[in-house]
Amino acid sequence: MNPFGIKRSRSASVVLMVTLAVSLAACSQQLSRTLDNSPDPELDRPGVFPNINVAGGQPPGKLMTPAELQSATAGLKAKGARNDPRTAEAARKQSAASNAALEKTAATHAKKTLSEIQERCDQPGEDATKCPQ
Repeated sequence: MNPFGIKRSRSASVVLMVTLAVSLAACSQQLSRTLDNSPDPELDRPGVFPNINVAGGQPPGKLMTPAELQSATAGLKAKGARNDPRTAEAARKQSAASNAALEKTAATHAKKTLSEIQERCDQPGEDATKCPQ
């Protein structure tokens, strides 16, 4: 036993380290794909400083066709139309009530806490810097 009362367990430490190494090895491929540190091609043009005021070329990837854009927009509008207006109104009322309660607490909290601290000034061991002199 060491001086802190914890038994040393080298075998458990070895098992933990092996498990950690295996799990890190398993996710290293995903991690390397996630952290793409390849340089920006705009910064690799020799002798040319990138101008941030000029729009670049075609963005990478495939853009939506007008038909796909119209379909996606129509789908979002349909989802929005299915929402119940009463739910939104109830959320607004609840938010207003919650905000009012927080505003009330914020207005009175500092004075209340200071008075509670100052009420304990006559007790031994209290911080005299917070007490009226």
